[in-house]
Amino acid sequence: MQKMIDGISVKTSGKVGKQAIVFIHGFPFDHTLWDDVVSEFKDEYYCVSYDIRGLGKSEIGDAQFTMESYTQDLENIVFELKLDNPILCGFSMGGYVALRANERESYKALILANTATNSDNDKAKLKRAAGIAKIDAKGVESFIDDFFLAAFSEGFIKKSPQKIEEIKENIMSFNPTGIKAALLAMISRTDTTQSLEKTDIPVLLITSENDKIIPKETMKQMALKIKNSTFISLSKSGHMSMIENLDEFKSAMGKFLKTI
Repeated sequence: MQKMIDGISVKTSGKVGKQAIVFIHGFPFDHTLWDDVVSEFKDEYYCVSYDIRGLGKSEIGDAQFTMESYTQDLENIVFELKLDNPILCGFSMGGYVALRANERESYKALILANTATNSDNDKAKLKRAAGIAKIDAKGVESFIDDFFLAAFSEGFIKKSPQKIEEIKENIMSFNPTGIKAALLAMISRTDTTQSLEKTDIPVLLITSENDKIIPKETMKQMALKIKNSTFISLSKSGHMSMIENLDEFKSAMGKFLKTI
């Protein structure tokens, strides 16, 4: 079922009343990133996925977004849907949202995929600024082409050009202003590293052997700081773990969910 909540396009799958999982996509995608994962778990769980504000079919408003406003949007969805102690599942930028939400509220568990706790250093800020400038100068397509070279492994790009093109065409339908606003929102995020040691809920951390954006070691160090953590590294995958290695991703997630 599709619905709008305060300008956010939300999709729900499964039966209301079952344990809820809220899926938070990464940059610069939308909720469809999770479709195959949701399809796996919708019979046993109440699955909620949504388009982060300014991306997909969510409204863009004034496009002045921060990581705090993204987190508030998540909390509004949980409140409006009356979700009782949901599990948060965040990928990359969605993981930044989940980590910040974990500092503000209490949740049943966290699933963090290909993400990190550190805020942007100066080099990262300049890289995001260059991305905005590239979109302004050459358009979204040029930016996406470069981004995909880092996000997807070389093997997947060669093996699945049609899938790559489908994802690219979807992003090309978004408002470029929303994509640029997301880059600025990521610059605005705070460092959530210190909160890891205070986290006592179950946390699954999924990384990839060939992630060129957030290295495996970064997430391994995160796992070491969390009392109740499960660390999984997916083989033959780049940053886009749930796309490149869907079966291993679903298996890791399924095993974790059974423990809680």
